[in-house]
Amino acid sequence: MFDSIRRMLGGAPKESSAEVSFQQLNEVAPLSSVPATVPNLNEQKNSSFIRRDAILDQNERIAGYEFALGQKMQSRLMDKSALIRRVYDEAMLSNLAPLGVSSLLGGRSAFIRLSVESLRSPLLPAIANPNMVIMIAPRPVSEINLAELRESLAHVSMMGFKLGWSINKPCPEYAEFLQQAAFVEIDTSSMDGIQLKAMLADLRSSNPEQKLIASRLQTVDDFKYCFERRFDYYMGPFVSSRENWHPAKSDVNYLPVFQALEMIRAGAEFDAIAECLRTDPVLTFKLLRYINSPGIGLQQKINEIQQALMLLGRERFYRWLSLLLFDSKKPGFHENVIREQALTRGRLMEMLAGKGQVPANADQLFLIGLFSLMNLMLALPLEDVLKQVALPEAVASALRGEAGPLHDALALAVALESDNGEMEAAAAQCGLEAGDVTGQMIEALAWAQEIVAVS
Repeated sequence: MFDSIRRMLGGAPKESSAEVSFQQLNEVAPLSSVPATVPNLNEQKNSSFIRRDAILDQNERIAGYEFALGQKMQSRLMDKSALIRRVYDEAMLSNLAPLGVSSLLGGRSAFIRLSVESLRSPLLPAIANPNMVIMIAPRPVSEINLAELRESLAHVSMMGFKLGWSINKPCPEYAEFLQQAAFVEIDTSSMDGIQLKAMLADLRSSNPEQKLIASRLQTVDDFKYCFERRFDYYMGPFVSSRENWHPAKSDVNYLPVFQALEMIRAGAEFDAIAECLRTDPVLTFKLLRYINSPGIGLQQKINEIQQALMLLGRERFYRWLSLLLFDSKKPGFHENVIREQALTRGRLMEMLAGKGQVPANADQLFLIGLFSLMNLMLALPLEDVLKQVALPEAVASALRGEAGPLHDALALAVALESDNGEMEAAAAQCGLEAGDVTGQMIEALAWAQEIVAVS
């Protein structure tokens, strides 16, 4: 039965003498609707998926992600029995290992939450990496063997993990562990200003190199409050909210970009398109920098716009110009998050082309994902954006929400960004498995990070 529970959560089967009923697990962490009897439980496909939450640094850029199974399941399990927590941890680790998250995210950190009972999990070596951070929540010391905890922490440190603790109140009984941690996450919503000030002073005096994370920040005001208190990282619902959103200031003039996009779609000659761009020095500089970058792999340096256009071709140049619309000058966290989110959507949808019931037109899928957040980036109604840029009709229709396979693919990309329980249904609508799409989402996220880094 224990194996069946793992399969329901998406984990790999493993022999164990422990006995837990599926009914018990479903009481504390119900999945999507499950029949009263589960006759073919062992034959069910892996349907679990990993969600991600962005973590910002003091420059309001994405410094890392927290990876986990669904938030609802996680919150319901955290205070339950050690056995059920371990089931959750193993399911999460089993789903995370094949994705290669830590290697794909480069210099960014990947955070996961584990219970103390899982620090000896045989699944950990598969994801060991210096950029992988294991976050642990303190439990009453009466429930913990401190000597064993010290050994377990030393064990995961030797594997290459960084360690952190998640706290919502002072924990003097855990002082030795907090002092040694690379990260300490503080739930600021559970304490007043005086308590928070005292805790921050104590942590900083004991380990000045330690990174402090402000978590569960609900609003921009919460973020500003913690920013003023010099936390190193910030996470919570505020990251993806649209509260007090304002358009990014850019050093790119959007008008010639829109004009060039329309000219490309209209089949204009390269001479005319080059003339449109030649009057904008910023666009010229960025285009030539792009065409001469190592990623393009040209043998000879290009110095003229028309040469660049001919080498790139219409579709590739259209794609590059579309990306340029997300080029912001000194953006805040809203712009950074929206930009990376749009790039990830576009890349993911492109990667899904031709799979399941997703149409094989990769270029259109990329544009749909990219432009799905353009109205937020430019602070314009969607219809106003569509009037200014000549998108293919199928792309515009999908962006307007008209039913069809292209819009279904967009709905799947959007569902991956939230934790509203729609992921599996959206994947099924596209004829895809949720677990398979998750791996491609991680690859798309890594690609988006590379684009942001070089732009």
